[in-house]
Amino acid sequence: MGLEVEGENGILTVKMFMSTNPLTISENATIREAAVKMAERGVGAIFVESDGKVLGIVTERDIVRRVVANKLDPDKVKVSEIMSKPLIAIDPDASVEDALRAMFENKVRRLAVIKDKTLVGIVTISDLAKALLKKIELIEIYVSAATRRLPMYE
Repeated sequence: MGLEVEGENGILTVKMFMSTNPLTISENATIREAAVKMAERGVGAIFVESDGKVLGIVTERDIVRRVVANKLDPDKVKVSEIMSKPLIAIDPDASVEDALRAMFENKVRRLAVIKDKTLVGIVTISDLAKALLKKIELIEIYVSAATRRLPMYE
C-alpha cells in the first residue's frame, strides 16, 4: 500500500504530519496585516514574533471573537494585543498521541512545533486526524497479515 513509517519503533511522529515554514508576523503588525497574510497563504493561523522569538499565535477565531465581535478596528489593533499566549508547543519528534494529548489538555487546535528553541512548523488537529487514519491503515495491514490463512498442504 505504500505506507511509510518513520520514527523509532514505527511510531508516528509530529514531524511526519506537520506543515513546515509556518507563517509569522511582527508583534507590532495590525490585525488587518495579519489577516491579509493569512488569506494570501490560505492558512488559519499566524505566529507573532519579536526579534526572532515566537511570542504567541493569532488564529482566525481570535480575529472573529476578539476584534470583529467587539467592533474593534483591525487597522488599529496590534496582533500582540489579541494573540493567544503562552504558546503551546511540541517537539517534532513527539508522538502523534502526545500532540493530541497536548491539544486536548490545553483546549487548542494547533501546536507550534519547536526544535532547539526555533519554530520549525505547525501541526493542526486536521494533520493529526490524517495521522490517526494512517495508523488505522497500518493496524489493518498488520491484523490482515497476522490473520491471513496459509494454504493447506495436501
